[in-house]
Amino acid sequence: MAGRRLKFWGWGYEGEGLSADEQNAVLRTFADDFGITPRDGGAMPALEDIELRAPRRAPPDSLAAICTSEPYERALHAFGQSQPDSLRIHARDFAHAPDVVAYPNNTGEIAAIYDWAGEIGAAIVPYGGGSSVVGGVTSDVGDVYAGTVTIDLSRFNKVLEIDDVSRSARIEGGARGPELEAQLKPSGLTLRHFPQSFEHSTLGGWIATRSGGHFATLYTHIDDLVESLTMVTPVGTVQSRRLPGSGAGPSPDRFVMGSEGALGIITEAWVRLQGRPMHKATMGLRFADFFDAARAVRAVAQAGLYPANVRIVDGVELKINGATDGSFSLMVVSFESSDHPVDAWMARAEQCCLDHGGTVDVDWRDNPKANLQGAVGAWRTAFIRMPYNREVLTPRGIISDTFETAITWERFEEFYHAIKSATATAIREVTGREGAVSCRFSHAYPDGPAPYFAFHSAGGEGAILEQWQAIKAAASDAIIANGGTITHHHAIGRDHQKWYEQQRPPLFGDVLAAAKRRLDPRGILNPGVVIAG
Repeated sequence: MAGRRLKFWGWGYEGEGLSADEQNAVLRTFADDFGITPRDGGAMPALEDIELRAPRRAPPDSLAAICTSEPYERALHAFGQSQPDSLRIHARDFAHAPDVVAYPNNTGEIAAIYDWAGEIGAAIVPYGGGSSVVGGVTSDVGDVYAGTVTIDLSRFNKVLEIDDVSRSARIEGGARGPELEAQLKPSGLTLRHFPQSFEHSTLGGWIATRSGGHFATLYTHIDDLVESLTMVTPVGTVQSRRLPGSGAGPSPDRFVMGSEGALGIITEAWVRLQGRPMHKATMGLRFADFFDAARAVRAVAQAGLYPANVRIVDGVELKINGATDGSFSLMVVSFESSDHPVDAWMARAEQCCLDHGGTVDVDWRDNPKANLQGAVGAWRTAFIRMPYNREVLTPRGIISDTFETAITWERFEEFYHAIKSATATAIREVTGREGAVSCRFSHAYPDGPAPYFAFHSAGGEGAILEQWQAIKAAASDAIIANGGTITHHHAIGRDHQKWYEQQRPPLFGDVLAAAKRRLDPRGILNPGVVIAG
């Protein structure tokens, strides 16, 4: 890996992270405002602190040039970005690190890696940007395999073709967000898919996990932006026909989306592009009551306005992240267009919000920098810096995690109370302490929102991983029991597998298992993800 190195123990590149002032502010807020007192548990490990077992397998000579067992590479590819990943990294638990990391240059080399791994009985973990927060790339596959090989797709990083007539592009699956947008920029077009992990996630990963981007309405998921795709499996290639739409039976694209590397590796896709926005507007509104804010979101969503952003954040979430004093809920509404001014849409959305008790915090009129002002700007800054928090909190014994779901509007308020109560109760029972549970909306539809919860607590020394597991299980049980989805956009991974099996129809699970046996007859691809066993 040339240039800057990614952290194997946290988010982003080495040398990046929260400043001392930012760290102190986060810890002070937890302690002073929520009674979550940090302790000194030491720093995250350096590479020399980690004991890696000797690689169990070495690649054949024909693959040696694209493979490595160098310690940093094995440590980097051992985990993703989940809470249990962070806890295990801090505990120096790298016993499951991959034996070999492969960097193929073409589909032929992927096929050769499949053949070798199948012959020796090794598991394969596909790896895009490593940003999974649900254990999707964690190379802990159990003891039934003779080794683990991680396939890193970072060399599949090119925009291969741009069709500016149909406004689409053929892009390799390993292209990270900034790489593909930089290559699209001269065309004046954009994919316009910006998840929080944008900098360190890939197109193939977005498709494999059915990623949701920042844009909160209309084209929220990558599903809606895929025109066709190519997936390489151990028994051959699945390549769909490029079309704007089709009613020809079950869709091969929809079958591949969300498969999370359990059926094959997505090597490229044709995706739908849009013009780069020329007209933008943002406003912020305060609500004394979170449910009034939710009703305002519903009004905007059902008015057919389709803003780029329509999010609400409760006072707890705002306070924890230093964005406000927590005395109100914040609503952010943004519109953008590459074609026309957005004032009429913005004015109507504003009226919907005022009708439900909102008061303007940041005005949008003649204010191109509204997204940087007031509570809106404070929340934006906190949101961008949020991925760095865990590497500060984990060594100090603080559990801090998120989960998200979706529910229809008529069930939302009852659902919200049930999930928040179950999570708060689990924190008390598991840790013996009070914690903090917050909620915001990440996305909104005419028929329902995507509530995004966060929970925080001081963990018990030596048992923090088990405590996280118990709290996560209680929250997940409550989501399923109350009719929600186990994930709106974080994917399944290993952390959600148990609840995904409860959510999906049993017969559909049998169909998936049969498809797995056909495409991956030796069962080597990302074991334990999407299709268990």
